[in-house]
Amino acid sequence: MSNYSAAAGAFTALAALTLASALAAGTRTTDDGPQPSATASRTPHGLTTDDGNANKDKAAGTRWSYEGADGPEKWGDLDPSFTQCKAGRRQSPIDLTKNSATTHPAEVSIGYRPATVTLENRGHTIQATAPGGGTLRVGGSRYELRQFHFHLPSEHTVQGKGTAIELHFVHRNARGQLAVLAVLMRERPGESAFAPLWRALPAAKGGTTTTDRPLDLNRLLPRGRAYFQYAGSLTTPPCTEGVVWTVLAQPVTVSPGEAARYRTLFPLSNRPVQPRRDRALYSSER
Repeated sequence: MSNYSAAAGAFTALAALTLASALAAGTRTTDDGPQPSATASRTPHGLTTDDGNANKDKAAGTRWSYEGADGPEKWGDLDPSFTQCKAGRRQSPIDLTKNSATTHPAEVSIGYRPATVTLENRGHTIQATAPGGGTLRVGGSRYELRQFHFHLPSEHTVQGKGTAIELHFVHRNARGQLAVLAVLMRERPGESAFAPLWRALPAAKGGTTTTDRPLDLNRLLPRGRAYFQYAGSLTTPPCTEGVVWTVLAQPVTVSPGEAARYRTLFPLSNRPVQPRRDRALYSSER
């Protein structure tokens, strides 16, 4: 199990209060799931039954996309349940700036394990499931890994700069609350740790493939242990708030060819940076 804390016991009262507030806002029935590209979607973000949740989405069928008349600037007007997309005060993603961050975030421990990964082409993203893939602990709360997926280009930026792709590991605790671990991916020549996944990418909508051997999910994480942390939201409709975000500061690498292949399948799947407003931002680095 990897410990991503910069200082033992760094769960300060201020961090605890902020994250407790985020959890109290409650994201109880949605995963940070399927991410549409520029192609319009009629399935609101994350409201699937992938994890056995049979809750029916009252906004099913609402059309939204990443550009044009149904793009991010219009999400909040497309359906009454999408109101937080325009009225929310703790929206994601945001720009991460170290000089404005407070130290001592909640301690984060990653307990990922090797697992067989199943990839599904959802028509607007590749969503991966890895049963038994492990857990994430944030402060005193334990979250089970539900799925992971990608955004192109990255959604979060660091000092105003984005990367080629962003990976989201989505976790849910026993109360249905969400924590997302985000990994920034930049292009660099040479085969990357993502090669086993990229070789298995299903090209056709609705297609599924499974890796031929278990994949150690820890290999998809950077060696650096620094991270940012803040309280935010889902990054697509209904933009529900109450999500605890941990964004690893050091990017991992993906080859230009791998990035190009993903870009061919899903050319655009990122929400623009949202206002941080008065939210606390934490950094594990001093």
